[in-house]
Amino acid sequence: MITRDLSALPKRDVYRILSSLVIPRPIAWITSVDAEGHLNLAPFSSFMGIFGPPMLAVTLGRRRDGSLKDTHRNLRENQEAVVHLADLPLLEALHASADEVGPEISEVDRLGLDIEASDCVAPPRLQDAPVALECRLNRELELGPGSTLVLLDVVRIHAADRIWSEEHDCADASRWTPLSRLASVAGPNYGTLGQTFRLGPSELP
Repeated sequence: MITRDLSALPKRDVYRILSSLVIPRPIAWITSVDAEGHLNLAPFSSFMGIFGPPMLAVTLGRRRDGSLKDTHRNLRENQEAVVHLADLPLLEALHASADEVGPEISEVDRLGLDIEASDCVAPPRLQDAPVALECRLNRELELGPGSTLVLLDVVRIHAADRIWSEEHDCADASRWTPLSRLASVAGPNYGTLGQTFRLGPSELP
């Protein structure tokens, strides 16, 4: 059994080790707009759902110079975002959207992605993303230098017909290939669900 004391390690080593263990991680692919209306798109894999009340939790880091990333700044300015979950056909675009560019450059335009208006929030949603969750900022929690936990209220959901089960009135994981983030060793690694299993009833949600 390998043992490491994370409190004794540099931040870079902590990230490498812990992110290689906590897998797979869903990826929040977030559109937001700034005060001038510039559209931003960026992926975040420190992300989870909270189901009562319907919320999302996303950890936003800072740039190397300590400044806010565009998504974080836009959330503070406008309090709104759309969180998408991508599937395998969108992998290359999702990966490329992580490149750092100036706030005046839209990753959506740069990558040739189509958008459509959201119902309840200002940021548009991606037409080809199988899941889009319209959100409003609930609160922020500073976790330490350069790391902020952001809680988002989910106010409207959109799901592609192709992933939806009419019988159960919810998405069916067997009908799509949601992307996840794996270890960062030797560069970003991604995965899909792969083999799934169905067991009998349990107390797990």
